[in-house]
Amino acid sequence: MLKLDRYRGLISRSNPLDLEAWVRALLVHYFFHVSDKQCVEVETSPETGAPRRVNLLTPTVFKGQGRIRLAANVVFGVPRSPQSHACSYVEARTPGSLIDIGSGTVINNHAVIVSEGAHIHIGKRCLIGTEFQVLDSNAHQLALGQRHLPDQQPEGVVIEDDVFIGSRVTLLKGCRIGHGSVIAAGSVVPPSFQ
Repeated sequence: MLKLDRYRGLISRSNPLDLEAWVRALLVHYFFHVSDKQCVEVETSPETGAPRRVNLLTPTVFKGQGRIRLAANVVFGVPRSPQSHACSYVEARTPGSLIDIGSGTVINNHAVIVSEGAHIHIGKRCLIGTEFQVLDSNAHQLALGQRHLPDQQPEGVVIEDDVFIGSRVTLLKGCRIGHGSVIAAGSVVPPSFQ
């Protein structure tokens, strides 16, 4: 009980902004600790020789049996943005899944990126808003009576270089976002979008 009182006293005398940074750091370390780190490949930049490290500024978990390939300077999270304590989720769910994210891309807080056998490619220097979702499958079949079965036809998603994606955007399987495009906040991009 004395230790708890001591910690309570330390916390109550601390600067709230310092406390926020400590809590976020603990969450980042916790979620990376419970991640399937063996599926994450961090590439070294050939131009700069940047070190191999994952730039996690807010909680992010990596899962799956497939591969998640990140350029050396990809950033997950923006601390001074909404939902900075919410966890982003990146999963290469099946052995054939690939998620590939290019250099200079910044993915804001509370993102969901799930590959189920095709691929998800996010190009270089993309800026992606909060609550972004991208899936290369429907996660299940859509026909009545078969919705409990997995989607048998995942289709790749490609986001080319220099794309700006607003908050709360959902990209569905099979779509392609062209170089330099801007996707408005709250958009749902269907499979036929090229």
